[in-house]
Amino acid sequence: MDLDNIGILKAITRRMDWIGERQRVLAENVANADTPNFKPRDLKQVNFSELLRGNSQKMGLKVTAAGHFPAAGGAGAEHWRSQKTDTTYEVAPNGNAVNLEEQMMRLAENQADHNLMTNLYRKQVGLLRKALGPRQQ
Repeated sequence: MDLDNIGILKAITRRMDWIGERQRVLAENVANADTPNFKPRDLKQVNFSELLRGNSQKMGLKVTAAGHFPAAGGAGAEHWRSQKTDTTYEVAPNGNAVNLEEQMMRLAENQADHNLMTNLYRKQVGLLRKALGPRQQ
């Protein structure tokens, strides 16, 4: 049984990819808190219901060999389209616009999203196990 064929699990996996990429972008913001002229970035929000609908409505290309067509999408910053943050509360004299308190709040929000998706995934797998019945050994 391939879990990638189940829409909800596929959507959760894509959301987890987004959360991981956002963690990387936010960590870069914190790491560059003293870099002159650095502007903080964040990822575009992805609507969870669109992920669910997108899995059933999109038709992808069937690739018979690895060299025929490149994948249409993929994980990484180019897929999620990172962007400059909309609101900048203060800018340091050296031009740096990273607000560490704001970045820490976003990191905490990202951690809460990660915990939510992990629990949701765990519950879905538990539901599948329950539906399959007791294990035969």
